Amino acid sequence: MKLPKGSRNLGQVFASASFPDVSGLQGEYLVDMLTVWPSFKRFHHRKVIYRENDMVKGHNVLFQRRWGHFFVEKGICGDPDAKGAAIINYDRPENSLPVRRIRDCIRWVGHDLYIGRFYFMVRGRMQFLGYFSLEKIK
Repeated sequence: MKLPKGSRNLGQVFASASFPDVSGLQGEYLVDMLTVWPSFKRFHHRKVIYRENDMVKGHNVLFQRRWGHFFVEKGICGDPDAKGAAIINYDRPENSLPVRRIRDCIRWVGHDLYIGRFYFMVRGRMQFLGYFSLEKIK
């Protein structure tokens, strides 16, 4: 499935997508930045998600290097439309201070495809920065 272009259309897809099964998130997912940020999809930017000690955790891989360790939890995106989502939370001690402020909200579109909203925490508030997709790598 191909996602539409533009923030307005992507916002509609995000709003109509489903709350993902957090416990079902596992494996490698190709990341494609859809707005604002350049896409590193051609460099095989991906999120690796796994279960550890009854938690869903993971990290990013870009240029064969791990970065941005995270955990996944159920939550609500901090938007005016306040949709339930899986929150990818980077607030972990092994990350640098700027990376710890990243939050991703993801919702399930279907067929191993997720749409996400990328946020950065500023003074305790989530600032929306753009959309991305996650597609499970078979």
